[in-house]
Amino acid sequence: MKKTIGLLALLSATPLWAQEAPSPMIREVVLGELHPTQPALGYRQMDYKQGRFALDREKLFDEYCETGGQGDIARFDDASSLDDGASFDCSDALGTHLGDMKTAVIAPNGELYLTDGHHTFSNYIDVQGASFVMPVRITDDYSDLADMAAFWERMQAERQVWLDAPSGPIGVEALPEQLGRAHQVDDPFRSLVYFTRGVGYAKPDTPPPFLEFYWGQWLAERLSLEDFDLTTKEGYAEAVIAAAQAMVDVPGETLIAETASGPLTAREMGQLDAFDNEELTKLTSERGKLTYAFSAR
Repeated sequence: MKKTIGLLALLSATPLWAQEAPSPMIREVVLGELHPTQPALGYRQMDYKQGRFALDREKLFDEYCETGGQGDIARFDDASSLDDGASFDCSDALGTHLGDMKTAVIAPNGELYLTDGHHTFSNYIDVQGASFVMPVRITDDYSDLADMAAFWERMQAERQVWLDAPSGPIGVEALPEQLGRAHQVDDPFRSLVYFTRGVGYAKPDTPPPFLEFYWGQWLAERLSLEDFDLTTKEGYAEAVIAAAQAMVDVPGETLIAETASGPLTAREMGQLDAFDNEELTKLTSERGKLTYAFSAR
């Protein structure tokens, strides 16, 4: 049986700020114990965040607060450390903004499978280590299912798992056991789609799970990354331009994704009306995402 834990359960419960322990909706988990539901990450996307964290410590703490549904960073200084919760303050209590939290489901074996937040948590593994603890929001409890085979059947039916690797389709047995670069392979198209956001498409208000992977699949059939030098900021920017232009130029009714809620067209997947040169300029500026991405490694 699928046990969905919704917002109503939170509203009828004791407020989070008054609880001695996190709400049942929220679990604090060692990142190294979370299981991924996708085989790949966008390494260059991760490079951006880690480059930004290295040069902008406020962003590191701000993202930590956001990931806990705690709003923005309210207090921190040069001595603050994520390992010392007393050294900084977020603006709100844990779980105040549930929609900002990363999500997971409970499997019949009692373990947690991450359904959103692979890049964010993999960045914290790189920065803080696999033993670092972060909160997740539990969206579904599948512990009543008969076994793990039934679990994976349900996960595929609900489109809560992504079984396409850069090398091709995989089975659930090929999913990595842990998060992070050491376990998940690089999908360069996943990163490319991330950097085209705002230039060729805008993330919808209610995006389908794995939106960037769907766009990446579509681009992979139309764009050869061997035509670009992805090892330099300039070469990568050329790839972003080509990808974003392809997204904008395709007819809006073109089918891009077959999701759990049905087929989605380019327009429904956030296609912009026109290529946004202003966003491209921001992307490549001195404090743009690509600049941070190529300062990291």
